[in-house]
Amino acid sequence: MANIVRRMAEGSSKLVERYLPEAFLFAVLLTFVAYGLAFAFVEPAGSAVAHAEAILTTGWYGGFWNLLSFAMQMTLILMTGYALAQTDVVDALLARLARIPSSERSAAALVPVVAAVASFVHWGLGLVVGGLFARKVAQEVRGIDFPVIVAGAYAGFVVWHGGLAGSIPLTLNSTGDAGNFLLANGTLEATIGTAATIFTPMNLVLFAVIAFVFLPGLFALMYPEDDDKKTPIDPETVATDGGETVSGATVHAADDMTLADRIEHSTPLAVGTGLVGIAAVGLYFANGVANGVMPWNNLNLNIVNFGFLFLGLTLHGSAAAYIDVMKEAVENVWGIIIQFPFYAGIMGIMAYAPEGSTSLATQIAQGMVQVSPEGALPAIAFLTAGIVNVFVPSGGGEWAVIGETLVTAAEASGTSIPRVAMAAAWGDAWTNMIQPFWAIPLLAISGLSVRDIMGYCVMVLLGTGAIILVGVTVLPM
Repeated sequence: MANIVRRMAEGSSKLVERYLPEAFLFAVLLTFVAYGLAFAFVEPAGSAVAHAEAILTTGWYGGFWNLLSFAMQMTLILMTGYALAQTDVVDALLARLARIPSSERSAAALVPVVAAVASFVHWGLGLVVGGLFARKVAQEVRGIDFPVIVAGAYAGFVVWHGGLAGSIPLTLNSTGDAGNFLLANGTLEATIGTAATIFTPMNLVLFAVIAFVFLPGLFALMYPEDDDKKTPIDPETVATDGGETVSGATVHAADDMTLADRIEHSTPLAVGTGLVGIAAVGLYFANGVANGVMPWNNLNLNIVNFGFLFLGLTLHGSAAAYIDVMKEAVENVWGIIIQFPFYAGIMGIMAYAPEGSTSLATQIAQGMVQVSPEGALPAIAFLTAGIVNVFVPSGGGEWAVIGETLVTAAEASGTSIPRVAMAAAWGDAWTNMIQPFWAIPLLAISGLSVRDIMGYCVMVLLGTGAIILVGVTVLPM
């Protein structure tokens, strides 16, 4: 069995390395594919020339800058998470975890477990923790195959949409004014609480099986036996690229320090400022609880970034030390800055529809629902979301274009709406294993190319696809 899985993984890796373009070119090529499909299948409002122009301007250019706020949030979560991980406290914790495995194979099995648990808490946390933990494992376990463990770090992300920060279940639990468009337009009569989505036996069993059984087992089986098939990295290179941090850009003798130097290196000032920010985070969650909103329903990128920033400043102990590590982190965010606008443009194309027409994303959802056999709607919702996610790799953005179709079909067929919604959530997360959009921050931390990890992630896609299809169909809610 192990030999079969290992050969499949090696074959998949070779195919991906040969034919998959770099992440940026993947986004560019996907833009052309989406444009061609929209031109062919979206009913035009005028001539072919006018139709082509409208898709280009209204769809692509109109959507091109719609992820700027999100891109900045992702940039900050990568930078603040990176800076937090470089503190002595977090670095020691990750090092202790990295020393738990007794072999390279067991280390490869542990990485996706840690990444999956962090992703269940918050998807942004999972991406940062997964990437940084893979680096720490490479430092602690000399000679380990680095692409495999980075792939494991990304594989843990496959559980995120069943987690505490899942876009679809949290949207269903929101009021119309807070973004639940299905409630606002009358498709839903009431909100659907997380007890009916995230905290159901179906969802929790899927998470447990994938995170604690399938992923560690798969990566243990895929791990190469022969040293000549491994791609280890020099641990000193990992440390040079950010594993060690110097406190302050310039070290001065105490009697040579100017007033400005003293302020920059002041521990009371940095810690005091950091503690004020941490207190604000505590009050944020306390106020939420007072208003009936549990902390896991109150997580978002803004509060995670805010908490990471002030916790990092506190633990680094001075503004100078924090500035130094943030300068290092800046080098890791170029992929987000250049690629996110292209995906925003693809989302604009997929959602484009002149008056009286149906968008390409909605057509995909409607077509999948129409061919759904009786009783198979959850499985169809899973597959539909998986397909659309390749073009619209945003949980909330995807739900905006397919949610109404799926909920209406569930109501018409008497199928559980929470089951269909969570099936779509898992489908959205599932095809991230072949969509490099979310791998961009993790690849920036690891310094690898998408071709280095995606072959292994194809194996994750195949295995989790089978598990989730069965789970969303037969497991109790």
